[in-house]
Amino acid sequence: MMKSIVVALDGSSSSVNARKTAIEVAKRTGASLVGIGVLDVPWITEARATPIGAGSYQTHRNEKLIEEGREKIRDRIDAFRAECAAADLECSAVGAEGDPVVQLDSEADRHDLIVIGRETNFHGGENHEIGGTVEKLLHDNPRPLIVAPETDYSNANDDVVVVAFDGDVTSSRAMHMFLLLGLAKGREIHVVSVDPDAAKANALAERGAALFRSHGYAALSNGVASRGKVSDSVLGAISTCNAGRLVMGAYGHEGGIRRMLVGSTTKRLLTASPVPVFVHH
Repeated sequence: MMKSIVVALDGSSSSVNARKTAIEVAKRTGASLVGIGVLDVPWITEARATPIGAGSYQTHRNEKLIEEGREKIRDRIDAFRAECAAADLECSAVGAEGDPVVQLDSEADRHDLIVIGRETNFHGGENHEIGGTVEKLLHDNPRPLIVAPETDYSNANDDVVVVAFDGDVTSSRAMHMFLLLGLAKGREIHVVSVDPDAAKANALAERGAALFRSHGYAALSNGVASRGKVSDSVLGAISTCNAGRLVMGAYGHEGGIRRMLVGSTTKRLLTASPVPVFVHH
């Protein structure tokens, strides 16, 4: 059962949804919330090409950006605390300076889950794709992540979940972790498996649904016979079910028919999902 959640506090629009998602999860599970804002000092102060004699200007610029960054982090922490108070939730929040991945890794060691906006980069920019910090956490951090989109998902049903299952170890581990953290409680579970062979797709979906049923949850299996993009089938299931959450593994097999959630498919689902994605590797 989940006890505590780390929430990345960034200036991107997806970070707003990350805070919203974390508050919803905390209410559902009773977990405590810890917000962390990171000032990426190495990125601010990295060596850049400058004209001769412009060194003092660069130093002044860096000092100004660092001070402005510290002020923004204080504002984000205050806003996070206010949102938690409005939701009648207790929370704590910290500011840190350094490499964002290192700082999040260090904080996450003491907690069960990281909730982060899809575009989070701690640099103030928005690129409408997966932020570099998120990609590094997906590769290296042992904790599961919930990655929130930048668009509003308030019309989706938080009580409905689509689980993408391809029979591979990463997708199996992801749905098992989702269960163990208590995130399936009170939710309608739809296990979706995709394969060109309908019988194989249905068998895979039944395997995944059986795990939820063994824990007392009424899971529905949905085998999709398709030779098209796996991501299209999964996104279609989210839309059809009006699901408020997607559960998936981060990586899978390369090539062959067992191609769900590999490289580009993983990235497309994270980029295109209209709802938060619970992802584990």
